[in-house]
Order: sequence, then C-alpha cells, then structure tokens
Amino acid sequence: LPEIVANGRKQAERILESLESRQRVRLQTREVVLPAKDSAAQDWVTQQQRSAQQNVFAPGQGSLLASPQATLGTAPETQTPAPWANRLIYGDNLLAMAALLAGDEDTPSLRGKVDLIYIDPPFDSKADYRTKVTLPGVELEQKPTVIEQFAYSDTWSDGTASYLAMITPRLILMRELLADTGSIYVHLDWHVGHYVKLVLDEVFGRENFQNELIWKRTSARSDSETCNHIHDVIFFFSKSENLHFETQYGEYESSYLETAYRNIEEGTGRRYTLSDLMAAGVRNGSSGMPWRGIDPNLRGNHWKFQIARLDELDAAGRIAWPKKEGGIPRYKRYLDEMKGIPLQSIWSDINPVASQSMERIDYSTQKPSALLERVIASSCPASGVVADFNGGSGTTAAVAEKLGRRWITSDIGKPACMVMRKRLIDQEAKPFLYQAIGDYQVEAAKTHFGKRDFRIGDLSQIVLSLYGALPLPPEVNPQR
Repeated sequence: LPEIVANGRKQAERILESLESRQRVRLQTREVVLPAKDSAAQDWVTQQQRSAQQNVFAPGQGSLLASPQATLGTAPETQTPAPWANRLIYGDNLLAMAALLAGDEDTPSLRGKVDLIYIDPPFDSKADYRTKVTLPGVELEQKPTVIEQFAYSDTWSDGTASYLAMITPRLILMRELLADTGSIYVHLDWHVGHYVKLVLDEVFGRENFQNELIWKRTSARSDSETCNHIHDVIFFFSKSENLHFETQYGEYESSYLETAYRNIEEGTGRRYTLSDLMAAGVRNGSSGMPWRGIDPNLRGNHWKFQIARLDELDAAGRIAWPKKEGGIPRYKRYLDEMKGIPLQSIWSDINPVASQSMERIDYSTQKPSALLERVIASSCPASGVVADFNGGSGTTAAVAEKLGRRWITSDIGKPACMVMRKRLIDQEAKPFLYQAIGDYQVEAAKTHFGKRDFRIGDLSQIVLSLYGALPLPPEVNPQR
C-alpha cells in the first residue's frame, strides 16, 4: 500500500505540473442543453455568448479577468460577468479533473473552488460496463466501448491493488479541487472500503477524518451462510479543520415522544418535557447565587442560567415549580421548538430506490435522492459547488439542482451520461454544458492497447452500439 500511494502521488504530481503546459487537457463542449422552456434559458445563452466574446469572467466565481485593468481591480465598464455553467462531462474522471484544474481561456480553474465532492465508485471487481437499454418491443445489451474496456482493464488487472492504484491519484486531484472548507464523501461497501480508508488517511490526513457513516441500504436478507451484508459505508473527510457543516435533524420516534414529551400544557395543548435547571459544580458568579430561596451551592451545583435570565424564563411560564415544598424547579422544553434528533452516524431511515418508486430510472447502482439530500444539506453551503466524478444515474446532480447548488458530474460510461442528460432534462434543470474529454481519451486507449490493435473500427463500434445497430460480418468488412 505505501508503494501504491507513493506511485499515485507521483502520477498526480505529473498531472499538476502539466496544468500550465500547452498540452494540458481541455474540455470540449459538445452541447449546450436547455431543459427549461422559459425565456431564462435563452437569456443564459446570450449572456454566455457575450462573455465569450469579451473573454472576461466575473470575480467571486473562482474566475480570472483577462484584461490588465481587471487584474488591477479596475474592470472595464463593458465587462459582462460570465454565468456559472453546470457541467455533465463524458470521459475518464482523471482527465476531467485535470481539465477542471487547468482551466482555459473560456473557463477558469476550479482549483480550491469546490465545496463538496461525493463519489460512489465501483465496489468490486465483478462490476462491468454492460448496459441494458429497453426500447418498445426489444431489449438491447450494449457491450463495453473501447474506452470502457480500457478503464476496466486498468482498474482490475491486478485486483484490489489495481483498484487502489486507480483511485489514489484521483483522490489527490479531488483534494486539489476542494475549497479549504470543503469535504468529500466516499461511498463504498465491504469489498474495498477498508483499503480505500487507508488511502484517504494518507491523502487527506487522519486528523481530517470526520466520520464513518453507515447506511442501511436494505432490510433483512437470508442469502448468506453467515451474516448478511445490508449496509454500505460512507467515509467523510474534510480538507481542513475549518470545514463547513450544518447539523441535520431527524424525526423523533413515537415511543420516545410518548415518554419524554408526555406532558401536555393546559390551555395551549403544547407537549413539553422537563429538564434540569442546575448543573454540577460550584460557581461564584450570578449562576451560583441563591434564587427564589434556593441556593444551588448547597447542593454542589450552579444554575444553568444567570439570575436575570431565570427571572425572564419564570415570567414567560417556562419554569415548572414543584407542588411539594423544598422541591427544585425545572425548565420546560416544548416539542414544537425542538429541531429533532441530531443526525447520528448510522442512517437507517433512508430506503433504497424501490422497484415501484417514482424516482426509479432502472439504473442498477442508483442511490436514493434522500441520501444525497442529507449529504448536500450537511456539507455544501447555499449556492455552493457540488461535484460527483462517478455520476452513474445522476442523483447527485439532480439533487444539487433541486437544492439550488451548482454542480459538476462526470462518468466514463456513455449510457450513464445519456441517462443523466435525460434525467436533468426531465427535471427541467437550468441550462448546462455537455462536455467531453475527446481525443485525449483516444490517445490514452491507443497507448494502452497498442497502435496496431487500435483501429478506427473500435470507434465505429461505439457509434453502432449507441444506435443498437449491428456491424457488417467480418468476411464482408475485414477492416471493420
């Protein structure tokens, strides 16, 4: 493992060093997707075109200003801020991240600009890239494209060691993309999760490991000879100690409410519970003074509030006085003022996507929207940037769109990208760019397979498979 991590660092360093070179990877925009039917979409396009002509970008969006005046803080009056463009990227995520880090004339670098990264990478070596497509009256099975075969062989040629060698440089580039207040959530299971945790410790630092989250993804099963696997793990790391995090709350269980909030206030009907007004420890200030004839110091305690605040609470009816003389008053906490139970590390309240669910899109690794809603609400500020470099069914992008966050997602599988594109169109998302790595991926595949074995027919096969078409037989077309 130390050797794998060291090699991964060297690979990432080579990529980072190449960001300023002429040969740096660039994204190719294949399509501007305008799902919404309102005029705002056309306004967005007009703004993009105007900005592209001026080649000037807005401050505050992690962008650069092209003109000398702008770099001195005196931007020209004709400057038009470039609107943020959400992105769906087809291609190897290593190359996609390199392009995002490099930036270009039209797109500024996103280094240190991403607030949250969630990834759901392949779990084990039994995964493949075959995709079944159902059309009226027929079901097609698309075989892996040459690019997907390249990724597959690169990831699994030596089993777990290959997997770790694949993911290490990618995690390093993800750390470069994260803002100082940013976080990453890595969703895995028992196959490779523990190995990846060790790599995460090396890349992000053990001191920045925030939690191991357990998601109970299915109910009880009986298909194992020992204990059944019914949960996934999500490793939660921050880039620094100054992470952005907003505590989420769950609903109280009915049994808890019946016992803890069994008191009902007359007149208002509000449920409440009683909690202590004192805490252990003697104090000399106001909170240690006698109040209403009760001296907390005699009990080795102090009041939880200052005397003036106790008077305010009593006047507001928030203090319950005991009927028996000599009893200790207690503080009223109303149920309707409580946010709920603070989020814990075991998530058993989010169900997987059911077969009849409205959100189901028949993608085998689809994750429920509720899971991503919780992650994004916890670790991405309003209008922040969320990235998912194993996009799959597009749940991360769809939820980020719904919650008003900006997003970037990518996948090496063309079917996954088409699934995500359709899902976002159906959702009437804001305009977004469909981009690709393009020729860089082809060159990488050539290097991997050898130029002799890599023929134009490999690419034609991709096109044919997208249409569900069959190639001519080999005897008719030997060069494919």
